[in-house]
Amino acid sequence: MDRSTDTRTLSFPALCAAERLLIWGFRAKARSGTAVPTAADIQHVYDHFRVGDAVPSLEAIVEIFACTAHTPIEVHCPTCPKMSGSEHGILRAIAAAQEERIEVARQQFECWLPPVGADWALVVRGLATIFRMAGLILPDRQIRPLDVARTMTMQSWFVGSPTLH
Repeated sequence: MDRSTDTRTLSFPALCAAERLLIWGFRAKARSGTAVPTAADIQHVYDHFRVGDAVPSLEAIVEIFACTAHTPIEVHCPTCPKMSGSEHGILRAIAAAQEERIEVARQQFECWLPPVGADWALVVRGLATIFRMAGLILPDRQIRPLDVARTMTMQSWFVGSPTLH
């Protein structure tokens, strides 16, 4: 596989600006309730990059994951230099939505969400459009396939699990 499309070698700092902004926002929203960054901080940063209108969609997608996921996603803290496979999958789904490849986005979301949750998660189309209109284009990177057997089983996980650090 070409190194430029192999996400296993990409760290957070190696991502393009659009990807870093999106993942930082997703991480920060997923950790809401912690002291830093606050909701106002997230809104301020997104406003600075002219994508402040994307924050409600970002909040919605995080809420959809929190309420409907059948498989945990691994989300790192906003300052972590490493990227999880889940975070790469989220980028892939939103990049696909940005290119109007909705079935690809939906299939990616079904790795973690039931079909109705995957449909709801397509709210990222609005987020993807706002990013595109601001000139923040997400590259379509290839990711390694997930373990399908693992994604098809109902799982529970403990609060404080390593899926969020």
